[in-house]
Parts: sequence; structure tokens; C-alpha cells
Amino acid sequence: MLFCVVAAELMAGPVTTIGLLADRAASACAADDALPPFDTASRAGRMAFVDALKLLESLGVVSAVDGVTDTYVQSEEAKVLYRVDTTRLVRLLAAPVAPSRVVTAGASVAPGVGDAPATPTADDTPDDAGKAGATPPPDQELIDIDVLIADMLVETRYGDAAAEAPTVSDSRRNLWLRHSVIRRLVDDPVVYRWQLSAAQLAYLATPTGRTMVRRAAELAGFELEERAEGYLFVDPDGIATDSRFPDDASSAKIAGLMLLDVLRAAPAGLTIEQLAIEAGRILAGLPSWAKSYRSEEGAHRLARDAVTELRMFGLAALDTGHTGASAVVRALPAAARYRDHREDRSRLTDVASSAAKAATGDVTGDAERGAARDAERDVASGGQA
Repeated sequence: MLFCVVAAELMAGPVTTIGLLADRAASACAADDALPPFDTASRAGRMAFVDALKLLESLGVVSAVDGVTDTYVQSEEAKVLYRVDTTRLVRLLAAPVAPSRVVTAGASVAPGVGDAPATPTADDTPDDAGKAGATPPPDQELIDIDVLIADMLVETRYGDAAAEAPTVSDSRRNLWLRHSVIRRLVDDPVVYRWQLSAAQLAYLATPTGRTMVRRAAELAGFELEERAEGYLFVDPDGIATDSRFPDDASSAKIAGLMLLDVLRAAPAGLTIEQLAIEAGRILAGLPSWAKSYRSEEGAHRLARDAVTELRMFGLAALDTGHTGASAVVRALPAAARYRDHREDRSRLTDVASSAAKAATGDVTGDAERGAARDAERDVASGGQA
């Protein structure tokens, strides 16, 4: 997504610097709730930004006139001057269906991702659960960003292959099934069975479907994990991973890892208010950690940010049977990957304590930071399209 933001900001003029471009991208992300934050002070953020720029360089959209793009990873004060080929840029971003054809005038895009239904079944598909609690202005229509993207990716070459009673040939329908399933596995951190259509599940149950998915995973450098609840492409080398969980550089992710214990112990789910109480206990137990969440509403903000991270990685969902302030957050099956932490809470405390020490300059070594790395499993989350 950062790649798209950077490409959009390059339209400002034929010449720019890496610092100005980064600032514009950060401002654009901060101004749109549907976009993840981009922090130029974060090394991980700068690495992702440099990756986007290097891809644009390889495509001939930008060229470095003075300086080297990689130097920005080491310091946000790096000086690099770029020339922008706007003609090539406008031809770069394209979708089978233009956004203007799927978005009505005056519509507002809702942030977040689609969540699980209250009782997932094989015939269920993602809905607008990500909009729970969001109330658009009276004159605006609220659009689920996942639905928007799905509508833009409808390809005419497949005809009505996605319909329950398609009229296209079997070969074209099988091509759509293979494309849609593999693309989702590559793009999403985890794909649950309830998120797939009956036809897609049937395809995955065939010898051909299983072979094609395994071959795609092998060619892309992933490891396929198949469980009763769904499927997962693991990125062992982290090459295609643009965001990791857990991540000891993010207070929200550390809190999310801790709150998973509480969520997994409550199968019926917990409200944001209940999670905020737990977040308050975490903050009280670690007074030197998460300085940005020390305001009066800090615990509530930390709980919300942590839930956002958990939803992004397919570890938790908002229960569609609840709305507004009473929306219930439930742990999803993939959360069981971190069950070891519930048996050893001291390791969780070590992660947060290490992060707090790093923030204050009191870092005693790598041993204390090792807890997060021990549990970390790199999962591809939108790294490739």
C-alpha cells in the first residue's frame, strides 16, 4: 500500500527529493484512516519506503540524479534527488475496473478489514464487519475497503466464472479458481475456509488444486501450512513480508501479543472496554514502556491499536452480532500459533521491558529482546500483488 501512496505523491512534480517525498507520503497516510501509518523515524518504515522507491526505479518511473536511495535506510536526513517520469507513472497503476466505476459520488471508505461472521461456515464470505462501530455522515455511503478492492479486481477475461452457475468454459473457470485462490494466499496473512467460496474450497480439495497451490508456494519461496480452519503461506526468509507480528519495535503489536492471552481465554469474546482495562494493567506493570499511551485515554487507545494489529494479521475479529461501543473482539484460530506465551507470561514481560529500555537508552543486550524473536513467525501480509 505504501508503494501506491508513494506513486500518488510523485505526481506532484517532475523533480523531488527523498526527504520531501517521504514527508508527503507520511502526511498522506496520517490524513487517511484507511491507510496504515508511515513513520519516517522508524527504520522499518524507511526500509519499506526504500523498497517502494527501488521498485519504482527498476520500472523507470524515478531515477536518482544525485545520491543513493539505500542511504535513506540509515538516516532520514539522507539527501537524494530524483527525476520523475510522470508519463510512465500514469501508466503504471492500473486495475481491471477503475475505482470511479465501483465508488459512488460522495461515498466514504471505511478503514479496517472484513471480519469473521459470528458463526463461520463453509458457505460464509467476508462481509462488512470491519465497519462495526463506524457511523458515516448522513449524506455519505460507507464503503468496505475490502469490498472496494475486490470489485476493482474483477477481471473481464474470466467472465462470470465467480457466479454460482457460470456460463464460461470449465478451463476458464479453473483458471479463475487457481488465480483467485493463490492470489489471496499470497496477499493475506491467513485465509480461513469461511472466507472462500464453495467453488474455491472444492478446488482446493482436488488433487490438481492442492498441487498448484503447493507449487506456487514453492516457486515463491513460501511454506504452505494447511489447517482445519484455513490456509497460510509462511515467508521464512521475510523477503515478501512488509509487516511482522510480533514486532518489538511497536507498542501496539506487543500489547496485541499480550492481549491474545486474554482473548484466547474468553471464547465468547471481550469488548474494547474490557480489553482497555487489561491494557491499563499492562501499562501499570511497565511504567517505562509505551510512553505515547500515558494520557488519560491511553489504555483505551492502546487496546484499540492492538486490536487493529490483531485484525490486520487475521488473529482477531469484531463479532458482527454487536455494534458500536459494545462490539465484541474474538480471537481467531490463527491466534493459537502464540499459545506458548500464555504458559510463560514472563517472556511477554521481557519483550515489553526490552522495548522500554531501548526507548530510554537502557539496553543491556540481545538476550532480553530474544523473547519476541523466539515466537515470531514471518507471515506474508500483502507483500506481493
